[in-house]
Amino acid sequence: EEAGASAVAVHGRTREQYYSGEADWDIIRQVKEAVSVPVIGNGDVDSPEAALHILKYTGADGVMVGRAAFGDPYLFAMIRAALDGAPIPERPPLAQRMDLAQRQIEMALQDKGEHIACLEARKHLCWYLHGVPHAAYYKKDISQVATMEDVYRVIKLVKRDLR
Repeated sequence: EEAGASAVAVHGRTREQYYSGEADWDIIRQVKEAVSVPVIGNGDVDSPEAALHILKYTGADGVMVGRAAFGDPYLFAMIRAALDGAPIPERPPLAQRMDLAQRQIEMALQDKGEHIACLEARKHLCWYLHGVPHAAYYKKDISQVATMEDVYRVIKLVKRDLR
């Protein structure tokens, strides 16, 4: 703040924790109490309920979503609704989510070419399938995606077999 920051984003997890353990929201609260600029809280914000809770618990002025948005871009609309006191929308059916994943991969194809788009598709498809029952069955196929034909084949199988 003394160096001219107009806002501060604080992640409640240390570098040593990397991606494990729980975020320490107490540190976010301590920063909020120590500065007069807006504080944005981050860490373990993976649901509308968590977004509301971090704001209430820490007194932060805003909330930041990180890894939870990978494969779940619908999370932002859900959080926005919760913040507005509106009904929280449901995530679309898996087939619609896979259509969005396909669109994302096709955009990467246009921007980066097939090789890079397919390498990135491996992780993106897994993120879109996070928490979907029986999705692990497709992880081997996903990990071997090398062409857009592979991408289309895997997405077609997922849409056919999983709901």
